[in-house]
Amino acid sequence: MRTRQREAIEAVLREAGRPLTRDEILSFGRAKVSRLGPATVDRTIRELAANFQLVGVEFPGQPRRYELPSENEHPHFICRSCDYVFDLPVAMRLPKIRPPEGFEVTGGEVIYSGTCPDCASGAG
Repeated sequence: MRTRQREAIEAVLREAGRPLTRDEILSFGRAKVSRLGPATVDRTIRELAANFQLVGVEFPGQPRRYELPSENEHPHFICRSCDYVFDLPVAMRLPKIRPPEGFEVTGGEVIYSGTCPDCASGAG
């Protein structure tokens, strides 16, 4: 069912241009619909992910983030100052690997890190 809350969450994900944490989705969503609740955000994330309309991305030592599916595999950039994660507009293909016996590969990620422009200028 399309609700105002769900439309706000989907708009936040489209407009962000980067993967967002659940808390960021809630905060940005409340700027659009002030009464947006955490349960609604959690339910919408679950539903969108179950329907492959949302992708969860995980990085070591970071909370899970969510982004809309992309046509291409792409690397991410983590700002080591503000911890924001950004998409890098570089189409890529993860290399085929042969994991150790008994291991199951469920995904892969290329991550670059450094400082984002806001943090580098002192605005972050």
